[in-house]
Amino acid sequence: MPRRRAEWLIGRLTAKSVLVAALEEALPGDWPLDALEIANDPRGVPYARIAPEAGQVFGFWPGERLPLSVSISHTEGLALCAATRAGPAGDGSRRALGIDLGAVEPRSHEFVETFFTEDEQRFVRDAPPRERALHVNLIWCAKEAVLKALGLGLTVDTFGVSCRPEPGLADPAEWPIAPADGAWRPFFATCGPALVAGGGTIRGIWRSLPGFVGALASTRGGGAVATAR
Repeated sequence: MPRRRAEWLIGRLTAKSVLVAALEEALPGDWPLDALEIANDPRGVPYARIAPEAGQVFGFWPGERLPLSVSISHTEGLALCAATRAGPAGDGSRRALGIDLGAVEPRSHEFVETFFTEDEQRFVRDAPPRERALHVNLIWCAKEAVLKALGLGLTVDTFGVSCRPEPGLADPAEWPIAPADGAWRPFFATCGPALVAGGGTIRGIWRSLPGFVGALASTRGGGAVATAR
């Protein structure tokens, strides 16, 4: 469909710009956009490689996967992307990113009860009435970002992840998210043992934009405590 094609293209163009910025931090130089390709692994998780039809670029061969973690999200003509050096596979420091972008839209009480943990539902209930839709969509966006970072997506029970603002920032007076100001603020996600061995915490950042919300989560070493950039 034309609309989906346009959003896909916006996401890819945004991602390539972010990839170039991430690559230039490690290997300064003129990285040609048409030499980079974003493919998907069998789970549908995006990754970056040198385009098969390209020549050798900064020591990387055509078709070679780049040592980056990348995540893309797009909706309604907007896109968000994050990329960072992933680290070698199997060394305990490999980092994976998950990013999500969503519109602030009405969500039913049944939606919140079905997909949100009790802590998340309390966060929604405690919000001023005019901000409840914003809180609901922030939580949902953060859940999706965390599950993307874990490489799972919406294939698991969302009760396995509970997202909240960082401690000390839950008071609306200390955490002004409306009107939207575009600032990134920290959140943390508690993950159950079914998702992360032994359970664990993943930290991330989220933001509110006019009519939209975005969230970025990062895992290191398979989902222990992580940092986000």
